Amino acid sequence: MRLIGLSEVLPGEPVTNRDMAERFGLHEKWLDRMTGNRGRYFCDVNSPDGVPKNTGDLATEAGKRAIAAAGIDPATLDFVILATGSPDFLMPATVNTVADRLGLNDLPTFQLTSGCAGALTALYTARALLAGGLRRGLVIGADSVVKLWPAQHDSQRISPAELAGFALFGDGAGATVVDADDEGPGLVVDHIVLRTVGKDRAPAQLVRWYGADGAPMIEGPGGTPVRESMGEEDYKAIAEHVPGMACTVLDELVAATGWQLGEVEHVLAPQLNGLMSEKIRERMGVTAEQAVSCVADTGNNGNALPLIQLHRAARRIESGVGVGGRMLAVAIESSKWIISGLALRHQAEEARDVS
Repeated sequence: MRLIGLSEVLPGEPVTNRDMAERFGLHEKWLDRMTGNRGRYFCDVNSPDGVPKNTGDLATEAGKRAIAAAGIDPATLDFVILATGSPDFLMPATVNTVADRLGLNDLPTFQLTSGCAGALTALYTARALLAGGLRRGLVIGADSVVKLWPAQHDSQRISPAELAGFALFGDGAGATVVDADDEGPGLVVDHIVLRTVGKDRAPAQLVRWYGADGAPMIEGPGGTPVRESMGEEDYKAIAEHVPGMACTVLDELVAATGWQLGEVEHVLAPQLNGLMSEKIRERMGVTAEQAVSCVADTGNNGNALPLIQLHRAARRIESGVGVGGRMLAVAIESSKWIISGLALRHQAEEARDVS
């Protein structure tokens, strides 16, 4: 499988820690210390036309840009896959809305409900479809967190964990066109790791869904009744387990490819937040020069993040950094503990073998 077009979409202007502090009455330095993130992007339903307002808008724009970057006729696409944890509706599936907006019809579509490992799960699925006889597809990862925000933006009525979560996450989308033909320019996938390791483990990330009655009332800070939050994360469990899992995946990728880690020009480490990603990078033995990290500036975009990292790694190569480079990507999803990884080779038109 070859990736022949990559894109990313971040809505509106970056929201800084100072902006978050002013909006919620928080302390800017507390946000710096808690997350290591400097900014993030949010969709706004009041945005002018043409600016993404939800997951479907983000995914559609990312798909358009990936198709343009690949230089293909959309009619040559054989399938569309969307990975998201924040669809616009339960039905219709957001992927079908996106396909319609892209002018696509009469082809299979797939929507994968995922988190941080969603983009690699989508690529794993795409590779199976290509191996089954399809020739070309569009893979998109997109998320918007507006549904997780409380109706009343009152920091006194929100738990510290929720506040940290709002500072951690951001909206965005990434996409790529995948092709069954390994010949030609692009990123050739040499190996994919994907499996659940969640047996007998409690989930460390939870996003609830409520029916028509809505979220129940629970006791909040100071005994004040509040609506139960949509999202919840066990940061202690994440900090304890994700670094070791990331190292396990990296070791598997190195063993499968036969590459020496020090010779790999671009390493895409898990992107929880700026602080945690830096600690994981160091634990993995990856140098700052090798690392392709963006979460500190983009926020945690969930399903979009690995594709945004791949897009930025490709841009690094195009700009002359690590030309002919190898890439290793690792994503860990703590929802029910999914580990995933990807090994790719940049392939220029005039030089197709860098192994």
